Amino acid sequence: MEIIETAYRSIPNNFPPVFYNNQVIGCISPTCLMYIQELLDQDQNEFFLIQVTKDALILSNASSHDLSLELKILAEFLRTKKVFSHWRNENFSFLREDSHEAFQLERAAFRGFGLMSHAVHINGYTENGLLWLATRSDNKKVDPGLMDNMTAGGISAQETIQTCAIRELWEEAGVTSYHLKNLYPIGSIEIRRPLPPNEVHHEKLFTFDLIVEDDWTPSNNDGEVHHFQKCTLEEIVNLIFEEKMTQDAAVVTADFILRHLKKETLF
Repeated sequence: MEIIETAYRSIPNNFPPVFYNNQVIGCISPTCLMYIQELLDQDQNEFFLIQVTKDALILSNASSHDLSLELKILAEFLRTKKVFSHWRNENFSFLREDSHEAFQLERAAFRGFGLMSHAVHINGYTENGLLWLATRSDNKKVDPGLMDNMTAGGISAQETIQTCAIRELWEEAGVTSYHLKNLYPIGSIEIRRPLPPNEVHHEKLFTFDLIVEDDWTPSNNDGEVHHFQKCTLEEIVNLIFEEKMTQDAAVVTADFILRHLKKETLF
């Protein structure tokens, strides 16, 4: 499907890069860069690990603790300038190429700095091939009222992929340990898209399939889901084309459909 092919998009040409240890790890808007320069000019003594040039933000290779503290001050300042949307009071970890943590940062600032975050998305489907979809609560800060995978959520700092999946399954769909024997890790999908005017959503989605009984019904525990419904694959294709699903869920679900269609062609 085209939605999978276009899930990883270009970033705006005028967004300066973010460097860490001489590698580009993200990007920021010109507005963000201007405000960061303003803060450093005001209080340079607070920052030893963050530098700004006219066309880049540079983070030093330091301990995660020390770099996280300086980035927290920076993110809080940018919050007062209203360049970030949907502040969460939740930290994500930015991981180096060797999977060690480089620093922790407020979830909203990940988008503001164009950093790659991590999330889990779980396709819950019945033994007879119907897929459970969740309609997001109208109170959700991001994509309220749109349809989502049965379970999906960001991986918080110090969480593993597996512990996040288990937590989200319980919180969002009431899945107990009984069903976890049917939870299968599938792979990952990297997505990226600009969120004008100042943000870039860049995330690696770790995907799972979960098989449940035909007569089982998910039950939300955290208030983030308005309701659940079972859909055929044909119905879901229409929902994707009608843009009634979140973009991330649409990509994950399209991947699920293609995988299962390929299985059918083998017989």
